[in-house]
Amino acid sequence: MRNPPQVTAVSAPVAAPFQVAAQQQQQQHQVAAAQAAAQQQASQQAAVHIQGQEPLTASMLAEATPHDQKQMLGERLFPLIHRMYPDLAGKITGMLLEIDNSELLHMLEHHESLKAKVEEAVAVLQAHQAKETVVVGSLKKE
Repeated sequence: MRNPPQVTAVSAPVAAPFQVAAQQQQQQHQVAAAQAAAQQQASQQAAVHIQGQEPLTASMLAEATPHDQKQMLGERLFPLIHRMYPDLAGKITGMLLEIDNSELLHMLEHHESLKAKVEEAVAVLQAHQAKETVVVGSLKKE
């Protein structure tokens, strides 16, 4: 009686290289999609959004003239300041527009920074008013 031939399993299936390539392609697609989503989110965060106005980005400012840059920033600052100090919004906006544009853009993106700077401007205005009151009072005495 003969010995039946023994069958040995081959461990390298033919389809494996195609599966590996497909998995790599799928992973690359997922990475690319994640990067695109991150870039879109970053560009959205870098834009200053004020309700009812076009989002303001650093690139938009860079393309504008210096006068138009201040105009664009002022148009976005004023409504935010008006919510805090309606009677002083114009004066405070004018004061803040003396600040460097990059810092103004930062303040528009981070409202706590804007609030601190507005409070500082109000303190300066109050100190100036108090000084004027003292000067006017001393002039009346003379």
